[in-house]
Amino acid sequence: MVVHFAGPRFLLISGLLPAFLSLAGCGASFLEGTIAPPYSSAWTKCGATTKVRVKPPQSTVTVAYTEPTSGTDGKPLTNLAYTTIYYNAGDGPVIGKVVPASQKTGGGAVSQVITIPLRDQSEQDVTICVTATDSDEREGPASP
Repeated sequence: MVVHFAGPRFLLISGLLPAFLSLAGCGASFLEGTIAPPYSSAWTKCGATTKVRVKPPQSTVTVAYTEPTSGTDGKPLTNLAYTTIYYNAGDGPVIGKVVPASQKTGGGAVSQVITIPLRDQSEQDVTICVTATDSDEREGPASP
């Protein structure tokens, strides 16, 4: 019964994401701290290559990157909607921040501060990755 109910709820939530991003205007902060969707490439490609050492109480990290300008097919982007910063402190990828695209063709410089809650309040390594998603909700591969 729970599995049957979870499917429709997931579809509803994922289908509403573009609408919420549009309404939010400056991001989707309500998603911060939630586990990555099961279809996200962050589950398989948010690897161990980009690790940061985080120690409380200052568990903030500045993540800087440039938005992609071409898709996985090599063609120029025309409908970049947002990028998502994920962190993984050991329990799977979590949405740290959803950042609206600077423009539909990408290329904008992004610098965002994310807060990473630490369960046991001890210093630990955390992996960070970023994905780009177009207006059709197609998420690209995670980049370290």
